Amino acid sequence: MGQARRLHTVALTPEERVTTSIEHRQAYTLERCELNVYETRQVTSGVHLTFGGFTITSMLRGKKVLHLDGERQVLDYVPGQTMLVPHDGAMDIDFPDATPWKPTQCTALVIEQAHFTKQLDYLNEQRPMPDGHAWMVDPTKPFLQNDEDLARLSDRMVRVLSGTDPLKDILADLLLKEIVLSLIRLQNRADVFNNGADAPWNLRFKAVVEHIRRNLNEPIAVQKLCELAGMSRSAFYRAFTDQFGMGPNQLVLHERINHAKALLRQPEVAVKEVCYASGFSDPNYFTRMFKKIEGRTPGEFRQLGG
Repeated sequence: MGQARRLHTVALTPEERVTTSIEHRQAYTLERCELNVYETRQVTSGVHLTFGGFTITSMLRGKKVLHLDGERQVLDYVPGQTMLVPHDGAMDIDFPDATPWKPTQCTALVIEQAHFTKQLDYLNEQRPMPDGHAWMVDPTKPFLQNDEDLARLSDRMVRVLSGTDPLKDILADLLLKEIVLSLIRLQNRADVFNNGADAPWNLRFKAVVEHIRRNLNEPIAVQKLCELAGMSRSAFYRAFTDQFGMGPNQLVLHERINHAKALLRQPEVAVKEVCYASGFSDPNYFTRMFKKIEGRTPGEFRQLGG
């Protein structure tokens, strides 16, 4: 999916104002949502957290280890990642590396469930899908790698909620609509990369996704994708971008880079072979695009263990 985009860090609480070394909390409250900034400054484990609404958490500094569904799922949580927590969800957290001079820090945007549902309803009313499927955020797939869009919107929301603008309730509402759409598109793209044609979102693009994944090492013509979707070129571009937040050529590029990453984890496959096997005809172009998306060259990716 590409390199996870980090959010801008928030200024740490001055030492004299820290009331606890475990999940010290700064809160910025509006009528229907609340932004919490948590800091932990000592190694600890088994911290239990619950939230009073649909919650979008994002790591800013350090590392947490999340225990979800009891002990069935254990995840490292680091900057560049976002976690969705339903209104009745909970988690237990370990802080293996936190110190006073290197604290962990994360945000938790808590939204009243009814208000979050209202944002989804607005999206479905204003831009319904032509096949009748509803836009939705899937809370059963809570772990996301931030992209540029989500990182930008989350940074703006932090600035709005922690600022002094008298109209910040209105600004936060507008931003929330964008964040909800960004989360949906990010989940849809993750489904393409992780589940391919078996992704659970609507089936308009099933044949398109299958064609892309089966032909990564060949030229992929957009006209062929339009035919597979049964749409005109303009309708296809509009519907595809609605669904995934990027055009078909961009998604093909990201899927090729994703395939290249899998091949680079096999040390016996030369970088030049990875280039051609991933649908690139020019190794220099491959290296340039890989670095643009991943933040490092193919060689650096392999050297650092992926």
